[in-house]
Amino acid sequence: MAPMPCKAYSIPLLGNPKDNAALRNKYKAAFGGACYMSAGPIPTFGCFYKPSQMTPKGKACTDAQKIPEVFGAAPYDKGYECQKVEGTKDWWLQVGPDPAIKIDITYLDAPLETSLIDVNGVPTAINGPYRNLPEPPRVEVGRDFHCASGQVGADGTSLTQWEWIRQVNRKAHGGVIHSDLVGFEYPCNGPGNPMCPEPLVLKDGPKDDPDAAQVHHEVRAKDLRGCKWGTNSNKNAVVISRKLNIYLSNKYPSKEEVDRVNQVPPYTP
Repeated sequence: MAPMPCKAYSIPLLGNPKDNAALRNKYKAAFGGACYMSAGPIPTFGCFYKPSQMTPKGKACTDAQKIPEVFGAAPYDKGYECQKVEGTKDWWLQVGPDPAIKIDITYLDAPLETSLIDVNGVPTAINGPYRNLPEPPRVEVGRDFHCASGQVGADGTSLTQWEWIRQVNRKAHGGVIHSDLVGFEYPCNGPGNPMCPEPLVLKDGPKDDPDAAQVHHEVRAKDLRGCKWGTNSNKNAVVISRKLNIYLSNKYPSKEEVDRVNQVPPYTP
């Protein structure tokens, strides 16, 4: 089933960043998580903004004014604010002395972001520790792990992915749950405070305990624009503490995180 499209605002980039890695990196450095390579047989590269970022002085407009400077062309005229296109959800931005010199900022269906993570310039697929488990009946972008796994428990009842993945983990470790990112360090107490290492043994509950075991989307279920992104494929799952899961939410996977996840030996059912 195809995901419902995610609506976003697109600013028109200069150059051909899809085929120019250096230019892509310039746009990413300048505009952050707004810019990404799309999924699909013919990938594209663009910068897309949430509706909340589309205001006369919002991030979409301020980034649009910087496009030629990032590309390396003559800069646009500054000092203009974005204007709404009457009768639509689109906007336009004057970038020269005449109002006819403008760029269009279009409200459209944003393409799905690729699930390949950039690791040192190499698009890398997530191949997590549950990759050898049979996939659930439905694998979709944005879908959580509380859906049917297609497996049954010892009592004959159906298991959700969340239950089955935890069960597989527990069985592999003598009845206790281990974190798949044990030793991963992160700033758990705010900027400038000591780093927290992810513990080896996690708790079965209660759910609000910082060390409670949770099943985490390595490619997050939603991207930085709030659009559906990662799937509920078993290879996209890792078991980590609630505290680490909260920290990793709304962050793109880092090189260290991807390397660690892909190096965990696969579990067997």
